[in-house]
Amino acid sequence: MALEVALGVAVALAGCSSDGATDASSAATSLTSTGATTSTVAATNPPTTVAAVAVATTAVPTTLPPPVYVFPFVGKSVSFGSTHHDYPAIDVFGCGATVVAPTDGTVLQTRDFDAWDPQVDSPANRGGKYVAMLGRDGVRYYFAHLASVAVVVGQAVQPGDPLGVMGQTGNARQSACHTHVGFSWPCPGNEWQVRRGEIWPQDYLDAWRNGEQTSPALEVYAAEKAAPEACATAMADPEAGDA
Repeated sequence: MALEVALGVAVALAGCSSDGATDASSAATSLTSTGATTSTVAATNPPTTVAAVAVATTAVPTTLPPPVYVFPFVGKSVSFGSTHHDYPAIDVFGCGATVVAPTDGTVLQTRDFDAWDPQVDSPANRGGKYVAMLGRDGVRYYFAHLASVAVVVGQAVQPGDPLGVMGQTGNARQSACHTHVGFSWPCPGNEWQVRRGEIWPQDYLDAWRNGEQTSPALEVYAAEKAAPEACATAMADPEAGDA
């Protein structure tokens, strides 16, 4: 299910299904027209294991404040470069830092165990322990290679709420302790290729660290429109079921 939500710009929201990871089976939103169109998504009855997340939709005043953004790493000094390897994402270094929600939203998907086997090297499992959350801005925020996960699927989070701790799970066991950060749009089914990152996060991380309220929503929306088959292709991958 995917509808467009107007929060300054229209951003696609979608539900996810899970096999091998815990995720939300439904994340819906509705549009209302009151001069300007806004909406809010409220998750109820968050599951303790694998279960559907009930999502309520409510019309809200046009004065709904814009999302607030914070730097998603606290507790330790962290660093990151300006590039990644073959797709848009970034690796942030600062072993043991607490990873926090960059904005308000709902936890979409987690994996709290390390399923990566170096002999198999499934790309779906390279992220090790991870958290993916859907911001109220419509952006999916993905944090991988965590040492521990502090949230459950369906949980509502506010800016600065702990999501986990930076670690060295997945294929980070063969490199260094860090957190992989990916920004994307949510797909309507399980996948790993879009989730890992579709736009470069560096400028937004820099802005948030400086206290600037810069939103990635427009860039993510544009990237989704430029790649309309990305989700279908990713979900068709044979490894998608383990994502």
